[in-house]
Amino acid sequence: MSLEDDKTLNTVSKTHGTRPASLSRRSLLKKGVTAMPAILTLQSGAALARSSNMISASSSDTTDGLGRTLCVEKSSVYPEDGYGEKYDLGNPPHAVVNVIRGPGETIFYETKDKSTPISPGALCLRGGPAWEKPDGSQFLLSRDFGPGFVASSGSITSMADYVTDYLI
Repeated sequence: MSLEDDKTLNTVSKTHGTRPASLSRRSLLKKGVTAMPAILTLQSGAALARSSNMISASSSDTTDGLGRTLCVEKSSVYPEDGYGEKYDLGNPPHAVVNVIRGPGETIFYETKDKSTPISPGALCLRGGPAWEKPDGSQFLLSRDFGPGFVASSGSITSMADYVTDYLI
């Protein structure tokens, strides 16, 4: 089909006047090329966000959907100077995440004599040692890990391929 045929097919017939005028191929391509930079920007912006190796700290009472606290050990990431509570996962990216069970599953204590309970968020910031009494258990288990910061489940999910996690 030639360009002239295309123009002829897309014009309104003077005798019938019922068919609305549609875009020619040339016009359609022209409008498509105009929108292309916006589409490419969105795609490249998302790719850039996925390749970021940065993570930031959340408030100490942040939990995932199961009530667990996700604690990133500070020794496994690099602090980003001048950016507050933001950390770099390095290249290649990697982080150690301690998944601290919530109050419904276990109770943590600062000392072995069970005199001072400690919240999972405070335990994350301080690090171990801590003593755990699993719900319904009579025994205390010792848990030891490095100080860290609480991260949101969304940020941990986005870097799931680069995480070594331990259930505590």
